[in-house]
Amino acid sequence: MIRSLETLGILSLFDTLVCAGDYARAKPAPDPFLLAAKRLGVDPKNCLVFEDADIGIQSATAAGMASVRILQPNERLVSHSS
Repeated sequence: MIRSLETLGILSLFDTLVCAGDYARAKPAPDPFLLAAKRLGVDPKNCLVFEDADIGIQSATAAGMASVRILQPNERLVSHSS
C-alpha cells in the first residue's frame, strides 16, 4: 500500500495508515476502523468510511461509523448513448 501511495505521489496526504498487521481481528470486525479513529483522535461516530467491499461496510458499521460504498469498475453501469 505504501509503495502505491508513493507512486501516486499522495502518501504525504495521509496522517496515518492502518495495515493488516496493525490489528488482531480482520474485517468484518471493527478493529481496523477503530484503530484508525484512535490514531487520528477522532470519535468513530464522526468518521465517514469510503469502502469498495461489503465486508468493509460491515466493519465500518460495527465501528459505529457512517460509510459510502464505492463500486468496483466491473460493478458500474455503463451507459452508451446512440
